[in-house]
Amino acid sequence: QIKEGKLSFGRAVKNSRTLNCADYIMIPSFVQSHTHLCQHLYKGLAEDVSLFDWLKKHILPYEASLTEESIRLSCRMALYELMDSGTTVILDMGTFAHQNAVLEEIEKSGITGFSGNILLDRRVGRWSNDLDSYIDYSREIISGIKKSSRAKYALCPRFFPGITKRGISKILKLKDEYDLVLHTHATETEKENEFAFKNYKGSNIEGMNEMKMLSEKTVIAHCVHLKENDFKILKESRSTVCHCPSSNMKLGSGIADIERMQRMKINTCLGSDGAPCNNNMNQLIEMRLCGLLQKVKNNSKSMNAQNVFKMATFNGLPPLEMEKTNGTIEDGKNADFLLIKKNSVHSSPFDANPFSSIVYSIYPSDIEYVFSNGKMLKERGRVLVYDEKDLIEKKKRWLKDFLSHRF
Repeated sequence: QIKEGKLSFGRAVKNSRTLNCADYIMIPSFVQSHTHLCQHLYKGLAEDVSLFDWLKKHILPYEASLTEESIRLSCRMALYELMDSGTTVILDMGTFAHQNAVLEEIEKSGITGFSGNILLDRRVGRWSNDLDSYIDYSREIISGIKKSSRAKYALCPRFFPGITKRGISKILKLKDEYDLVLHTHATETEKENEFAFKNYKGSNIEGMNEMKMLSEKTVIAHCVHLKENDFKILKESRSTVCHCPSSNMKLGSGIADIERMQRMKINTCLGSDGAPCNNNMNQLIEMRLCGLLQKVKNNSKSMNAQNVFKMATFNGLPPLEMEKTNGTIEDGKNADFLLIKKNSVHSSPFDANPFSSIVYSIYPSDIEYVFSNGKMLKERGRVLVYDEKDLIEKKKRWLKDFLSHRF
């Protein structure tokens, strides 16, 4: 049963609502450790390009055009897709403006989310390189977040080539002051290593280590092009790597060696990245691709389904300091869980190998119930938080206006 948002194993309270779960399996809800809620509106508008063209020609100019109204719509559409496919905890990277709107939309959705405005001090596209103003904005946001809020602040330096050594020092001072999780990108492509070799004493990861950016509260998206010493550094620093297989495939970035990272006891988790480089925010797809790609990169015995399941439900929690409250079905833990149909055509026979069925077979439609902090977000296959038709109509109007100004 659920008491005050937590799981409680005992006698049911009289006159409480009950669900017959005989035909369902109950699992912890999913944790996505790298998302971009603010980019969801641009799904399908940045196709067939590599990372830096994707950023320069599409995403950075698109993000510059976001208004508070459009960023709220983008967040709602992304959050709908996330909860529909079973995700109730996210680590998100915002953009340069309207970050309060992102956090407000996370809070209203019912999920738990960490997100922050972008930090850099090298000019990128139309954006200012005034890091001091970005840090002042960060402080303003942090001061407005209540302790009880499900929407929390994460420190988000966008990527290593966007920040000077002096800028990194300022960012880390803010991190230490508020004990924040640090969320960034690294070695998504070889170009980031090339930048680091010119400006630091080694690779992207070695440069981050030199600047003391790595710790147990650092989450690094991608890590596709790691050098030999990088694996050792990630292990010793206890940093977490977020694997984004769909995004890495779509942008042609490569395949991260997650199997090797796990052999070395590097914590690895999963995320869908942004909708324009994926074009989904569905953790089921990320699990499936993670398992399959590691078999292609290594061998057929690589990455069993139970291991992938843990990446999707638990491994993203330690850097957020949530492993004691979420990630497993236990008495007293937060009631963040899913009820999945056992008897669908997709997954039958479910009981033969439940982990394999979850990782490789089920669809979002098989996730009939989604709970976050005890609140029901999805019931009998329908998301309760948003009006789907209303979101679609608003997206159509936004797209018509966007395309009329784009071309």
